[in-house]
Amino acid sequence: MVDKNKLVKLAKIMTNYSVTVKPGEKVLIRGYGFDSYPLVKEVYRECMKAGAAAVDVRFSHDEIARIFFEEANDKQLVHLTALDKKSANSYDAMIQIVADSNPYELKGVDMKKMQVAQKARKPLSDILHKKKWVLFYYPTAASAALAKKSLDEWEDFVFDSCILDWKKEEKMQKKFVTLMSKVKHVRITGKETDLELSIDKQKWRTCCGKCNLPDGEIFTSPVKTSVDGVIRYNVPTNYQSHDFNWVKLTLKNGKVVKEESDNQEALTKILDTDKGSRFYGEFAFGLNNAVKEGTRQILFDEKMGKSLHMALGKCYEDAPNGNDSSVHWDLIFNFKWAGAELYFDGKKVYSKNKWTDKKFGFLN
Repeated sequence: MVDKNKLVKLAKIMTNYSVTVKPGEKVLIRGYGFDSYPLVKEVYRECMKAGAAAVDVRFSHDEIARIFFEEANDKQLVHLTALDKKSANSYDAMIQIVADSNPYELKGVDMKKMQVAQKARKPLSDILHKKKWVLFYYPTAASAALAKKSLDEWEDFVFDSCILDWKKEEKMQKKFVTLMSKVKHVRITGKETDLELSIDKQKWRTCCGKCNLPDGEIFTSPVKTSVDGVIRYNVPTNYQSHDFNWVKLTLKNGKVVKEESDNQEALTKILDTDKGSRFYGEFAFGLNNAVKEGTRQILFDEKMGKSLHMALGKCYEDAPNGNDSSVHWDLIFNFKWAGAELYFDGKKVYSKNKWTDKKFGFLN
């Protein structure tokens, strides 16, 4: 059973720091999976204490989603009303708590139907993500199994990677952003990897517990057509109920022109979702040193210390590069596992598992 003190601490962080609920605001709490209830309850309590005018709690479950995708006709897949948009617009903040009881519940579902529904609901997602929001993955027996940990060990890992001094982390991240804002060109080399991209004049953003928990990254977007070369992402992942132990991509003028993986069919289907899904929308560095190993859960793995990740598909509005897509899939590259070296504007800054440029030494 999760430590009640940790539940309360995290609920306070999410409510009072991540989305800073203020008196009179309307908050949406979404529980994905019923195991999320213990934290949903504590977050609800904190929102009420903060003076929220209304707190709406909604639950959903992948078993219901599976029935929807199996039975929905073409009209039902894209059904969206003006009331749906009005409701989304009415909220000031959204808190999402995911507690999957089976990460493979949607495996075998027609991906085309999923993509049609995803595209149809994108306007609602866009509205809600322009507001204050935070996303957290609650530890369950299923997610512990995915991470290959005991439930007790997994619960401690999850909460300990989230209950940090985020204001202190923010100071470190701002220092990193100041340095990266002067960099124009990045080259990444390593096992089956030699990739170049431009970040010239792109906006960098800190991530210190405001939108994701766990958090701990800085991100931008690459110049959309600048990415060239090959990269082998080496952190196993699960996306749309499909496992990928590795993904290797070859790019030309920003577009994926060749894809390889141990799950080739699913990879190609995801890349063919829409016009933006073969281009990147994010380039980021993971900085959370409490995350040291892969868990097959992107929200954790993308924050892994001494790693970078690049998201295929949609860019974020506060670090734009013009790429719009219903896909946003973070693929993670661990420096140590790849024997990586990094070059900023032609100068080697990372090698042999450490930052070798003195300016970046604080990251070691």
